[in-house]
Amino acid sequence: MVAPSPDAGKPLVILLRPLYPEFAAALDGRFRFVLAADADEGNAAEARAVLVPALTPVSADLVARLPKLEIVVATSTGVDHIDLDACRRRGISVTNAGEVFAPDVADYAVGLVVAVLRRVAAAEAYLRRGRWAADGDYPLATKE
Repeated sequence: MVAPSPDAGKPLVILLRPLYPEFAAALDGRFRFVLAADADEGNAAEARAVLVPALTPVSADLVARLPKLEIVVATSTGVDHIDLDACRRRGISVTNAGEVFAPDVADYAVGLVVAVLRRVAAAEAYLRRGRWAADGDYPLATKE
């Protein structure tokens, strides 16, 4: 008698890209994962969820190849990369990260504005080219 696989009974999720190690560790033991590129007909017939790390496209063709698909889960904030019409026609739920990244995006935006106003990239290039040795200190930037 063959012992059942430890993954038997866990929901099968199709991955469009490999997961980040931390994300994979958090989901370990709760689901079975198969990369879309490695999925066979049996996987396609069984999968009820697609997990979309980053902005990997979810086409109408992919949706059509997964007859039991119920949900597309995007780790991004947007859904422009998902064929929403194809999902709507099949009654497939689509979810994303929502506004969870908004505070980080705001922090980056403020940081970039400060970097531009203070000419950080130009100062770094000046330093890396060794111009400080011949031309002296890089001029200080002001807020104006």
